[in-house]
Amino acid sequence: MTTARRLSLLDLPSLNMDADIAASMSRIVEASGLSRAEAVDRLNEAARRYGVRLCGGNAETLTLATLEKWLNPNESKNVPSTRALNVFCHAFGSPEPLDLLARSHGQGWRVIDGEDAKLLEWARTEQEIKRLRAKKRKLESGI
Repeated sequence: MTTARRLSLLDLPSLNMDADIAASMSRIVEASGLSRAEAVDRLNEAARRYGVRLCGGNAETLTLATLEKWLNPNESKNVPSTRALNVFCHAFGSPEPLDLLARSHGQGWRVIDGEDAKLLEWARTEQEIKRLRAKKRKLESGI
């Protein structure tokens, strides 16, 4: 476990990412080539498939009006839940909104994809190999 580091007033994280996440989600939907109505259908289908409720209250499914509010950076009163954000990232194949959340903490956190995860595992394995080689040399010198 890592220890907490003290931040100066200039280094404080920006934890209110609502507008940035909304803008990111809007760009992702636009880049998908789907209409907003088709995006609602895609999200509702993914939610049904995985048994996730996208909306609170009595709403059984996501509506176009709610999606429009989620995608509007100026609509700070209507933001998706973490479950809905997770479904959104899955349905559109983009970790960008979750990455924005991770980066907002100002501690170097990021969401990485499979290729970067493999590279990170490789680098850690290389470090372990170097550590073990150094240990081996030390042991050999004592024999």
